[in-house]
Amino acid sequence: MIFVDKGPCPQEIQEDIDAQKAKDGWNEIPEIPNAEQAKRLREEFFDALNKTRIRTELLKRQHGLCVYCMTRVENNSDSAVIEHLYPLSKSKQRALQYANLFVSCRGGKDRDADGHRRVLCCDAKKEDSIINLNPLNKDMMDNIVYYSDGRIDIAESYGTRIIRNQLRQNLQNHLGLNGKVLNDGSIISDTETEIVKGRRDAYKEESDLIEELEQMGELTQERIDEEIENLLSQNPREDFVGVKLFVLSQTL
Repeated sequence: MIFVDKGPCPQEIQEDIDAQKAKDGWNEIPEIPNAEQAKRLREEFFDALNKTRIRTELLKRQHGLCVYCMTRVENNSDSAVIEHLYPLSKSKQRALQYANLFVSCRGGKDRDADGHRRVLCCDAKKEDSIINLNPLNKDMMDNIVYYSDGRIDIAESYGTRIIRNQLRQNLQNHLGLNGKVLNDGSIISDTETEIVKGRRDAYKEESDLIEELEQMGELTQERIDEEIENLLSQNPREDFVGVKLFVLSQTL
């Protein structure tokens, strides 16, 4: 996961949202809808928004990556879904709130399971769960850590033990970002989309680069800063770019 600098809601999107709220029936749905009302909220109001316009703007802010696993997604409904960070089913106002919308990959839900039980991630795993992880919180995202075996975690220095445990639950149980894990946190199988392997490969690739620079006598803060700037300037950004940025940030 990486920080998303979202900015204010674009005018055209806000006008579209306001138009949906002005429709007959909006005021009939309570703030916390039941299952039937949530279905109506999605079908009559959220699905009536210009999804292409919203997805385009969100992907621009997310630099072409899934908000959760950092894999690259295409700007179409086959590759990406518009995700509610706070579930649509639990808040009418947030269902149409730009700040609550992100683009997620499909998390393996669209893949053939070949007779085995799929290990899903991201939106497909999260469903209607309420999570504390917030990609708009830069300090929190800066405290996401990665390991050479592909694991993602929260830094031990972040917040209280209770907060860290909640965020670990979000990463592992609600978003499935470490695949299928045992109670001790060890990984027994990757996700359908192989994001653990992807992070492991990204970690190794950047570690190999650092080792090469060191052998050539070119491992300086200036060279590290240059590599960081190169990664951040790409649009769309590389898959698992957060892993590479983390490895670089731990150097020197």
